Amino acid sequence: MTEATTSRTLTEPVRDSIRSAYVELQANTPGFAVRRAQTQMIAVASRALGRSDGVALIEAGTGVGKSLGYLTAGVPVALQSGRKLVLSTGTVALQSQLYDRDLPAYLKATGTQATVALLKGRARYFCPQKASGASGGSEQDALFDELGPLYDAPLSNTDAQVVNELAARFELEQWAGDLDNPPIPVPASVRPHVTTNASGCLGRRCPFVASCPALKARKLAQEAQIVVVNHALLLSALELAQVSEEPLLGDPKKMLVVLDEGHHLPSIAIETGAATVALSSTIRKLVKLPPLMAKVYGALQAEKLASTEASEFVECVSEYGRQLKLLKAEINHAWAPDPDEHEPMWRAPHGELPPGWVAHCEQLAEAARTILKVLEAAAGKLQGSNKVSDAERGGLVTTVALFAESISEQALLWNTWARADAAGAAPHARWITQSRDGNDILCHCSPSSAAQTLRSILWGKVDSVVVTSATISAGGNFDGIASEMGVPRDAEMVSLPSPFDLPNQARLVVPRMQSTPQQRDAHTDEVVRYLEQHLDLDAGSLVLFTSKAKLKAVFDQLPARITAKVLLQGKEPVQQLVKRHVERIDKGEGSIILGLQSVGEGLDLAGKYCTSVIITQLPFPVPTDPIVATLSEWYEARQLNSFAMLSVPHAIRVLTQFAGRLIRTTTDTGSIHLLDSRLLSKSYGKRILGALPPFGRSIG
Repeated sequence: MTEATTSRTLTEPVRDSIRSAYVELQANTPGFAVRRAQTQMIAVASRALGRSDGVALIEAGTGVGKSLGYLTAGVPVALQSGRKLVLSTGTVALQSQLYDRDLPAYLKATGTQATVALLKGRARYFCPQKASGASGGSEQDALFDELGPLYDAPLSNTDAQVVNELAARFELEQWAGDLDNPPIPVPASVRPHVTTNASGCLGRRCPFVASCPALKARKLAQEAQIVVVNHALLLSALELAQVSEEPLLGDPKKMLVVLDEGHHLPSIAIETGAATVALSSTIRKLVKLPPLMAKVYGALQAEKLASTEASEFVECVSEYGRQLKLLKAEINHAWAPDPDEHEPMWRAPHGELPPGWVAHCEQLAEAARTILKVLEAAAGKLQGSNKVSDAERGGLVTTVALFAESISEQALLWNTWARADAAGAAPHARWITQSRDGNDILCHCSPSSAAQTLRSILWGKVDSVVVTSATISAGGNFDGIASEMGVPRDAEMVSLPSPFDLPNQARLVVPRMQSTPQQRDAHTDEVVRYLEQHLDLDAGSLVLFTSKAKLKAVFDQLPARITAKVLLQGKEPVQQLVKRHVERIDKGEGSIILGLQSVGEGLDLAGKYCTSVIITQLPFPVPTDPIVATLSEWYEARQLNSFAMLSVPHAIRVLTQFAGRLIRTTTDTGSIHLLDSRLLSKSYGKRILGALPPFGRSIG
């Protein structure tokens, strides 16, 4: 599919252009401070991006200036080599920061001319065609009459008003269609009615093709020299590039890729190979597929789709439904969930399912592949056929696309359940759960490691790669993350310290707690007492938890004088919560945010907005999580200590992120409190403390 590309090396002219860019950046950036760690980062990134198949992992502490570091290396290399520079982030917030602030500032300061684009997944763009039929009722509803809606819940009157307002703002060109920056709040219930997937896109047949936000963004991204994306979209684009003649971002071998917030990469790579199927729900919805496809065959006047006659398709769907019922009966016979268990789950030991289940899954996988081929063929022909009226086309394409998306996930799950894992590779996790109402069985699969996925689509597939974050290693040790991501052996890996005076700006406090987090009630009581004694109610504080249950238990026991100052994650969007926190501090009132890991990794509260961070316990991964448990089994079977290889490095990375909320500038000061006695009593405690940044210490 891709043409051969010339192997590159870092030539002296390219080195000169990088040096010149850095000189211009210093001269034209107000308040620019030369930081040794940043110049080291530029050198490492230049070596990786400057040669074909170059790979580097760069851990850069807070204050290093990561974005300007990799831009100074990446932009000159990309422009001189004719490669596309793809900047990928783990969060929408950093994606926006790069596109709106960092990139424009770099280009202006260095006098560089380059075309830049921002690209997100389709679900983050408004689909005017989908919205045009949504407010009058779901398009698929009309196709089935008494069968009712297919997947989307019908719009309420309030939601319909939101759709109409969005459509009006878009039509008046008062809004560009980016759902991350909507003109009015968009509830989650509205989004399915105003976005579409690839199969549901009408393409050139769409009456809104000229103004489509998603198509506009994709065209700009394909033509741009620099593109800002997110990790999920990048991995999806790289996977698609292996089979598509028109890759979303172009030829991977002509890409320089920088993955910022690289600590998110393994989990996002794992998610790309995960799937869930609800058996009873799938069986019910399957009834609607034959009448839909009868309409499609008829509308297209087609004898066959994907070499399948209409009668053969009905037989295939019937057999698929029969196998689903047989598998459900097998599972019900083998698994009786404990009614007292809060979240019942059964996990396949070592990822190996019972042989009887596998036999059904082989049949299901074959049928799902056939059904999916017919649906994809139907979607393609509906988009291009003159035999279908424009009025009918939109509804049919949308409904076929919904089924195709669902069957695609089902095919992934049955394929994974049916086949054995590759010899020597970490196995897939395979497990079942109950629905919340207890009336359905959910079948799940997921890779337990990102290594195989990243080897197949990233390492060696793109021209060169840099992965960076404030927390990639475990205290400078990259062994765990390199194994987890399948990083090539010749990759350069460096850990660059923060330029801040951490020993004097921050103090790490580890009090001698009387209880451990495993003693839930006692530890909760002790955390409450500690907060009562040590929280400064007139300052800005952040209290971080590893579970919602612990957060709620502590909050419920805090006295009113403290809860009056508390902002609780989950009660409102994080952006609104942070805004209220800042407003309180500015008024001199004091404010305390109680939050979970997403808050502990994402907030930038400099100066007076955060003068203390209290971490209630070590953030180990949940050992009963089926993905963690499967990978742990695999390590143990190879005579490796899974706790030392997985849990401890994970805790170090997350703790470093949590602690990093405190010191954001050279003038910030404050304290970090770790309320977990295991740091003092367990052998791994010394390893964790030794791996944290060099704060001043008050231990025990």
